[in-house]
Amino acid sequence: MTSPTFHVSVAAHYVPGRVPFLADVLRAILDWDRRHVEVTLVTNDLALAEEPLLVDLGKRFEERGFALQYDKTHGMAHPWHLTWWHKAALREWLDAGGTEDDLYMYIEDDIVVDADNVAYFTKWLPALKAKGCLPGFLRFEKGQKGEAISPDYRGYQEVLDSHRMTVDGQEFIAPSFPYWAGFIMDRELAAEYFASPWSDLEIADTMPQSKKNSCRVQSAWALTHENVPAGLPSRYVVPVDKEMNPLTCCMVWHSANNYSVSKTYSFGTVPMRSIFQRPGPLAKGKQALWNAAAFRRRVVDKVRRSVSGLGRG
Repeated sequence: MTSPTFHVSVAAHYVPGRVPFLADVLRAILDWDRRHVEVTLVTNDLALAEEPLLVDLGKRFEERGFALQYDKTHGMAHPWHLTWWHKAALREWLDAGGTEDDLYMYIEDDIVVDADNVAYFTKWLPALKAKGCLPGFLRFEKGQKGEAISPDYRGYQEVLDSHRMTVDGQEFIAPSFPYWAGFIMDRELAAEYFASPWSDLEIADTMPQSKKNSCRVQSAWALTHENVPAGLPSRYVVPVDKEMNPLTCCMVWHSANNYSVSKTYSFGTVPMRSIFQRPGPLAKGKQALWNAAAFRRRVVDKVRRSVSGLGRG
């Protein structure tokens, strides 16, 4: 019997300072409990392949029996279209055929998907697909005190009853911010994707959800906003415990870790354990306090920039 394959495409625009983040991504893949894994680093510059960290990891991939290869982009109308380059490879993967358990993943070069993340996705995909949903992920960063921080939530989500479901004894919540800079598909989902408007760069840009969102985000959305079950914000749901804390298996590390250490961003300010709140005065009060703090950050940042500009003049 043929073992299922796992193809991974990583958008890796070459910036030397970002190589350590990409190395974290590849190290996590080496620990996956899969027999056949093929990773392609999509890059604008093959100098990426000469980075010592990646040369060493290439040897480790070979020893592990995994494949690590590079695909150089060319002829793009915009540098951000690098995040769409993998679509041709995804189509080839779909057309080549294989087993129903084969998977294809696209991620940006600082999204660490570990073995527990993969096990969670494969475990829950059949049951959630039957309900029209998909196993979702939430990005997290490692805060200065070691706590997991959300780089995406600006405040809190009051969880409506319609955004909660229980599947085989496990509670799931539909996040209001489902973006995680990646997607995973089996062949059935890939076929659905190519039949949708979201697989075409120009058409995806005309969709209502794309307003104020770049082509990079649209690429990673994939089926996020396609055939969404009634009442849900997207097709993604994530597992939580009895206190509505996201389970660690659905949390992927944003290895750049740049939001949670910032003093000016309104992202990276809420602990992962607090993003989901029961509706009511307490949640509204927390959001009001967060809004006030975010306003202060914007004011302080604006003053800082003004003073800095005067100093340069």
